[in-house]
Amino acid sequence: MNEIKIVWDDSESLYNVPSTFDELSREQFIAAGHKLLCEAAQIEDDDFYFMLSGIKKSVWKEIPAPKRYAIKQLFDFIHTPTPTINRQLLPFIDIQGIRFIGYQPSFSNTTWQEFIFADQYIINRKFKEAAAVLYRQQRKHFTGETDRRVSFTIYGTDNRLQQYFEQISPAELFCFVLNYKALRKYFLEEKYPFIFSRQPQKLRKSDAAGFSWVGIHRDLMGDQFFDEDKFFNSNVHVILNRLNRVIKDSNRK
Repeated sequence: MNEIKIVWDDSESLYNVPSTFDELSREQFIAAGHKLLCEAAQIEDDDFYFMLSGIKKSVWKEIPAPKRYAIKQLFDFIHTPTPTINRQLLPFIDIQGIRFIGYQPSFSNTTWQEFIFADQYIINRKFKEAAAVLYRQQRKHFTGETDRRVSFTIYGTDNRLQQYFEQISPAELFCFVLNYKALRKYFLEEKYPFIFSRQPQKLRKSDAAGFSWVGIHRDLMGDQFFDEDKFFNSNVHVILNRLNRVIKDSNRK
């Protein structure tokens, strides 16, 4: 965190402000996403600085321009092209009064089936569909003994997409994609390098169009097609660890 000190007449105010993405609150993260979208559209958004610093607008206007510029520079970290993010900065998304709960940052509560659907959507730039896969309503009578979210089904995903996620705000959708890609890199790509040596998200458009997680899933199952539900319901780390080991052993041979 950075500290801003503002001396006003005989009073002094201190503000602790984030210096990295991981120090952002959910609301600040969304504000940062909105700021980046505004910049892309060449629209001014000074509200962003009030949101992240906590400085009142009336005080901000009285700060000399050079000082305001110096304060703004403290938030240049949001322009990092591929930021390192280790936290789930968007733990939930509210749409039309319904709360949709997200996945754990390490993908510890993400099944193989969820991952291959969500990641394929991300690769194909179908971001609303990907969000509808990973963000789901809380299950009824939740006791803490299971995943908080209702179970994943493709039918539920289609329903959430049509009824809710088509209306997701641009800033939240942007933040979802930014957070997902960063967590994917930190918790999956770096952990299973033999799988992600040619990261699907960075392939040329012609190559990405032909990439299929479902195809990899079927190759991995082989003749065990009757166990598909077991594969689908396994944690994503279980399957990726096995696949990474198979590729590693194959490379040795």
